[in-house]
Amino acid sequence: MSGKKRFFASHAKSSAALVSLGIHAVLIVIALSFVAVTVIQKEDQNFEAKPVNRPKMQLKKLQVPVNIKRKKTQKPKLRKRIVVQPKLNQNVPDIKMPEITGVKGGLGNAAGAGLGGGGGLGFSMPEIEIFGIKGKGEKVFLILDTSNSMLVDEMGGIPAYTIIKEELLRIVDSLPSTALINVAVFRGNDVQTAFPQMAPASKPNADKVRAWLEPLNSSANAAKSGRYGTGTLGPGGTRIREDLRTGNFAKPVKKGGSIYGGKSGGHEWFNAVMLAHKQQADTIFLLTDRWGHQAVAVNTAMTTEEWIETTSAGKKWAEKVEEGKKLLAEENKKRKEKGEPPKVIEGGRWGLIREYFPGVQQPPRPQYYQFVPKEFAEAFMMVRDKYNNQAVPTSSGLGKRKSSKKDFSFNVVHFVEKDATLDSRTADNFNKLTRLCSGDYQTVAGLEEIQSYVSGSEE
Repeated sequence: MSGKKRFFASHAKSSAALVSLGIHAVLIVIALSFVAVTVIQKEDQNFEAKPVNRPKMQLKKLQVPVNIKRKKTQKPKLRKRIVVQPKLNQNVPDIKMPEITGVKGGLGNAAGAGLGGGGGLGFSMPEIEIFGIKGKGEKVFLILDTSNSMLVDEMGGIPAYTIIKEELLRIVDSLPSTALINVAVFRGNDVQTAFPQMAPASKPNADKVRAWLEPLNSSANAAKSGRYGTGTLGPGGTRIREDLRTGNFAKPVKKGGSIYGGKSGGHEWFNAVMLAHKQQADTIFLLTDRWGHQAVAVNTAMTTEEWIETTSAGKKWAEKVEEGKKLLAEENKKRKEKGEPPKVIEGGRWGLIREYFPGVQQPPRPQYYQFVPKEFAEAFMMVRDKYNNQAVPTSSGLGKRKSSKKDFSFNVVHFVEKDATLDSRTADNFNKLTRLCSGDYQTVAGLEEIQSYVSGSEE
């Protein structure tokens, strides 16, 4: 007992603390039992939109004032003037284009290889239109007939011929400098060209062509000198004396076992066209009034001079020729007083008789073999191949060489007398030949029709 008392006496403070803690714990438990825990959960708010009646406005189409200019539709014009691509704003130096072995068309085609067309500098493919015929190419060759027959009144006289010249000059002036150009004129077998070879269509070269071509068959020139043809050309130009006859044109003609003459040859425009093919032109235009004497004699006949000297009909014919010269001189004197261009008669002595004495007997003529279009087309291909450093084909090649028609185009503008019957022989031959050569053929009758092509106005 005494021990217990001592124990409690010594730990009295510790026991009291424990008792106090126990009481506080009991009180906390009791207090917690009386605490109310309230959990407030917020509810999602739902809003209801009340329908609002708004006035509906009717939509209007947007109207913006637009000033519409309607394109005026013109009636189809009867004729067109020359259409060419504009020149580039640069000049190509005036240089000569040499031929290069193994390259078609020479240096020009070497520069344009792989660019299409028939050769040239390769930068452009000019498109031109003259008297209703369109052409496209980089190497353009223009050929103009200077014969008296182009100057007769029924054809439009010298005024019509002046317009024709001006149209050719317009083409030369308007071609781009990257194109190659040459111009040839002919009368009979006399052929002259503006340049020895194809030349760039630069401004200086165009000026050279104009100075060379403008005096040709002009009214002032004819009235002063009475001369026509290549002898009235201006300064410059080159006379071509080269013999380009080939194929059937270079063979003697046989008939009845006999051979007449040597080379049969071609005449008039044939020589100029053959030169264009030698220079590998890809677009060729021939402006003429006739197919011409494309023939070779197959028998002999008395010459005109022999006929005049030995027959009465020949003496009479010669007298009428002299009378015709006087009548022509009198008529031109009256025209000059009126300020009109002189009258031109084609055909020399034969033309004077046809004009003033149509009933007089004409000199005898031999029989002729007339060359046909296929023979011309064959000759064209032969000369192109020869001067393209390729083997000359043993046959024409037409139809066998699929590319032959793509190498060039040959086009003919045929000037005819107004209200006259068309020469069917000339028309048929040119039609066939241009078709064989991928070209076109067109007839133009008289001054008014020539003017209509240039002005574009309806007649």
